[in-house]
Amino acid sequence: MLLDSGAVTLTADVRDQQYNPAPDAKVEAHILGPSGVSALVEMTPVPDNPGQFQAAWSAPKPGAYLTEVTAQRNATELGRDVLTFQRMDGVAENFHTEQNRDLLERLAAQTGGQYWKPSDVSKLSAAIPFSEAGVTMRETKDLWDLPLVFLVLLALRFSEWWLRRKWGIV
Repeated sequence: MLLDSGAVTLTADVRDQQYNPAPDAKVEAHILGPSGVSALVEMTPVPDNPGQFQAAWSAPKPGAYLTEVTAQRNATELGRDVLTFQRMDGVAENFHTEQNRDLLERLAAQTGGQYWKPSDVSKLSAAIPFSEAGVTMRETKDLWDLPLVFLVLLALRFSEWWLRRKWGIV
């Protein structure tokens, strides 16, 4: 769908019967539109992309367009495809760019928020509550300061010595 400007880029990926890119093909797009609009556009190869062809065209009037793309090599047809697109005027994304204050205030009221006017921004930092929920405190202790860990390490060392002695290694 094209909005307002009508500029369209047609792209075709052309391959031969062995499904190899066909960079030497002749590719044309026949475009039919509203009020008798008709155009034959020759598509040119895309550099560094063998087998891909492109053409830029501008739809002059709002309405639906039908495009038939054909690809030929040495008078042998490689393939054809049909696509449609539509040009619509007056519906571009930035058609209504002004702030909708009523909607924003209603949204804030419904979601438990607050709508801030530019003159009230200085009060914003005081209105944000401080929460201790994400605050953590880290305390680092040495292993020998924890009696249980110290005793486990001592028991492991003693067990190793005792097993070596029992097996006659020491």
